[in-house]
Amino acid sequence: MISDKPMMDRYRWLGLATGVALADQGAKHWIAGAFPLGAGETVLPFFNLVHILNSGAAFSFLANAGGWQRYVFIALALVVSVGLTIILLKGVANRWEGWGYSLLLGGAVGNLVDRLVRGAVVDYLDFHAGGWHWPAFNLADTALCLSALILLWGTLLSSAQSKATP
Repeated sequence: MISDKPMMDRYRWLGLATGVALADQGAKHWIAGAFPLGAGETVLPFFNLVHILNSGAAFSFLANAGGWQRYVFIALALVVSVGLTIILLKGVANRWEGWGYSLLLGGAVGNLVDRLVRGAVVDYLDFHAGGWHWPAFNLADTALCLSALILLWGTLLSSAQSKATP
């Protein structure tokens, strides 16, 4: 009998990506309803919840580029999302790839929905200290950054293990 565990793993990873995108969209919906655009509230001495729109990429990269970036980021997110979905459906080599690709897909889709619906991404997490503010970001941006770290870590572990095995 052929096991369908690999197929279940594939759906688990796609489920994680879907969960990240839905959580991101839920948080953005809540922020947009709780705060007028441009408003915010202090939560901790170093952290505010804010409601801003970012026409750029993660951490406001290319935010003031003139508008063309919206279409480039939409196209990029679509290509990446289709590619990652295919990879996850075919199956991943290890859990590092599963986590990394799932978080990358969820983050890409979360911000893609904003660009398609709002024309820009809702950012709401504002960390600061001593008058210095990190650019506001969101859950999708966090997932994108975590995915890069996880994939890098998985690659380093895999490389170390292959060198240790004669």
